[in-house]
Amino acid sequence: MLPSHRSFYVSDVGLFLLLAIPCLNEYLISIILSFGDAGFYVGSAKTALITFVGIAGVLGLGFSLLRLRIPDSRNLVLISLLVKIFAGGWLLFGYMQGVSPALLVLALADFGAAAVFATALIKKT
Repeated sequence: MLPSHRSFYVSDVGLFLLLAIPCLNEYLISIILSFGDAGFYVGSAKTALITFVGIAGVLGLGFSLLRLRIPDSRNLVLISLLVKIFAGGWLLFGYMQGVSPALLVLALADFGAAAVFATALIKKT
């Protein structure tokens, strides 16, 4: 039995909340990069990455909260499916570039969520 696609809306709120809070996002990035080559994670590159992840976290948090507030529709599920596919693709790209093996785990999680969204989309027809 697959989890409800709406459960991913709630889990996304938690994830993006972690990414939106400056101290927590820096800690989370450090953990993820500790599994791979983090030589670039110093100085202004570190600050730029933390800032970019923080902005992405704030935007993701806002959109995740909106998904919880509006009624479910085929369009919402389709957009969520596409977001998960593209996010998984970017994470897989980072893994393939040697950034961190942890990115593969995150990519597989996003692709798994995409499968749940695809199933929900098919069931709604």
